[in-house]
Amino acid sequence: MPLDYEGVGAAGSMLGTKALEIFDETTCVVRAVRRWTEFYKHESCGKCTPCREGTFWLDKIYERLETGRGSHEDIDKLLDISDSILGKSFCALGDGAASPVMSSIKHFRDEYLAHVEGGGCPFDPRDSMLVANGVDA
Repeated sequence: MPLDYEGVGAAGSMLGTKALEIFDETTCVVRAVRRWTEFYKHESCGKCTPCREGTFWLDKIYERLETGRGSHEDIDKLLDISDSILGKSFCALGDGAASPVMSSIKHFRDEYLAHVEGGGCPFDPRDSMLVANGVDA
């Protein structure tokens, strides 16, 4: 696929900043999307309700999932909230917040379920960290 707006869009994704993150199997997709959600929540200007309230609640649900307090219903709530944001915000920030949530649940639902059924994140965060030689993680 060409790494341009049209090529990535045709594949069902987006290149808002032309940034590309690549993960291996040691990376927790739920944690990665939570980090992005925190960013979008922080960057929301607050003018439109879908983005302001939606990113707030997405962040709350991701926090529950990561700390072992999430439920199967929370996964559906993430999708419902994202659907309420997508295409309904004044700018593209809302779409940027909703799209990773929706696509990660579509493609990595098993990781979300592992967070619910296992009582929190099953991944060791140290496995996905780069650490300089001689530095303790």
